[in-house]
Amino acid sequence: MSHLALIVLAAVITFASRLSFMIRPLDDARVRESRFLEVFPTALFVALAVNGFVAPDGSLDVSPAIAAGIGGVAGAFLFKRSVLGVVGVGLVGYWAARWVQ
Repeated sequence: MSHLALIVLAAVITFASRLSFMIRPLDDARVRESRFLEVFPTALFVALAVNGFVAPDGSLDVSPAIAAGIGGVAGAFLFKRSVLGVVGVGLVGYWAARWVQ
C-alpha cells in the first residue's frame, strides 16, 4: 500500500468516525459518550507521549517525551475539553526539555 493511500484511508476513517457522532440523534448513550470525550484528548496525548518513554532495549528512557507527557496532563487540567490546549502545553513541555537538555 502506498503512503498516499494509507494517509487517505486514515483521513476517511477519522472523518467518518467524527461525522457519525454529529449525525446521530441525542439520547442517553450519546450523553455517556460525551463524558468519555471530555477526557479523551488527555488520554490520547499522554498515550502518544508515553510511547517515547521506553528505549528500544526496553529500559526507561529519560527524554523530553516525559516532559511532553507531564505537559499534556497539565494542559488537560488547565484547558478542559480542548485538544489544542492539551497538545499545546505538551509541546511547550517537550520543547522546554529539549532546550534545557
